[in-house]
Amino acid sequence: MGGLILRPFHLGTIRRDKSIFTYIKNMGTQAEFPLLAWYIEGQGHRILVDTGAHDPAQGELNPPYMRKPGQDPVARLATLDVRPEDIDILILTHLHWDHASNIHLFPKARVIVQREELRYAAAPLDPHRGVYQTIPPLSPGLERFEVIDGDKEIAEGVSVHLLPGHTPGIQGVAVRISNAVYFLAGDNAPLVENWDAREKYGAPHWPHGIHVDLEAYFKSLRRMETLGDIIVPGHDWSALERTEYK
Repeated sequence: MGGLILRPFHLGTIRRDKSIFTYIKNMGTQAEFPLLAWYIEGQGHRILVDTGAHDPAQGELNPPYMRKPGQDPVARLATLDVRPEDIDILILTHLHWDHASNIHLFPKARVIVQREELRYAAAPLDPHRGVYQTIPPLSPGLERFEVIDGDKEIAEGVSVHLLPGHTPGIQGVAVRISNAVYFLAGDNAPLVENWDAREKYGAPHWPHGIHVDLEAYFKSLRRMETLGDIIVPGHDWSALERTEYK
């Protein structure tokens, strides 16, 4: 059986003040950022990491974003001749609207989520209610959720790692491809400059503007140094420079 192939999906674009991604830096600087998901195929599995945002036709359920025809997750999978029901594992890095709004589209997938993320999504602190407001955590039925506590191997060459930071229960995904481990950092490192921050910000790493426990966040960033050979950011255009990693 062949090795793993990792493919990025561009699922829309948000325009925001850059400081939302770079804590207390770049205030007043407007920029556009991609919404990303990742498709992993191989070792007998079809895995999707995150599902993107809601259908804009549903109205302004969350802050507005732009999605062109063909940028929804079902359409992106179709370009690879993959149907939604072919996805057998769905890994949610966290339960914010731009990462987990389409769980219902994948009716046969095991849904991998951290227990701490479910707990926080049910009763977030007031400043964070908006980013969780359209995510009913148990919408596909509890029996489809595989609720985990901490790190776990999900499939051969694919593992998840609990890294409190952007949210209390956010998890990164390590994917071994050939001789390298690509680590999908999600929103713990939304931009390249969050990870390689020394030149711009005078620190090895720089946090997302949305977080709960800053001390725990920095511990997670230091731990990420040991979890992958290549750190892949969660909202950076550089992730789309390649159509596949294999």
